[in-house]
Amino acid sequence: MPQTDSTPLRFVGLDVHKHYLVATGIDRQGNQVFGPHHVPIPRLEAWITKHLTLQDAVVLEMTTNTWKMHDLLDPNVHSVTVVHPPHVALIVRAQVKTDKKAALTLAQLHAAHLLPAVWVPPQEVRELRALIAQCHKMSRLSATTKNRPHALLHRKQIQPPEGTALFDPDTRQWWESLPLSATELVCLQSDLDTLDFARSQIIRLDRCLAMLAVQDKRVLLLVQLPGIAILNSMTILAAIGDITRFPDVSHLVGYAGLGARGH
Repeated sequence: MPQTDSTPLRFVGLDVHKHYLVATGIDRQGNQVFGPHHVPIPRLEAWITKHLTLQDAVVLEMTTNTWKMHDLLDPNVHSVTVVHPPHVALIVRAQVKTDKKAALTLAQLHAAHLLPAVWVPPQEVRELRALIAQCHKMSRLSATTKNRPHALLHRKQIQPPEGTALFDPDTRQWWESLPLSATELVCLQSDLDTLDFARSQIIRLDRCLAMLAVQDKRVLLLVQLPGIAILNSMTILAAIGDITRFPDVSHLVGYAGLGARGH
């Protein structure tokens, strides 16, 4: 973030969409003095250089490409504030919402200091969060895919052999030997292929997580807690990020949404 002690002259709200954004700004007195500008995302960098200054306090809601926008904006403006959409109550409750109104409301709320900012994680924390999200995605894919073969057995009233791990690679021949129609067999084979894919991705992602875990001394402490293994440890660390941003343990517990006693 640019180092400046001056109070911003303008407060600029960005209503960000997938392919474009709308920018509107007001001055300290609340008068609209900037925009609305309709900016295609591919032209964003040039637009920032041309239209924004170090006297602009910019605010935008959290969305898919927020961190990329934050990194583009940060060196060129007074400050960049990222807010959680549910916190923007006036926008959420508005009966008639347009891009221009949303951008203007963001600017007005920011100028009134009514928008709590979210923490902007550094690149390594962003990448760890993305990796963990992919781990959970593959686990969900595996779990939901297993439900369909289970439902097939129930529908056909087929009892699997006792003591058999139904989804081990060695059981594929048993699955494919079931008395099924051609269509049912194709669907089953598709699910089994999906499980093989999910299993291979989980192995790959777990290997990457393990490599990162051995480089972090905090993981060695966390895995000593009951019920906390590598994935949970890395999830905790990714959620916390820089722990020094919490002034005390109570704030950390509150951030986690826990009402427990802090030790």
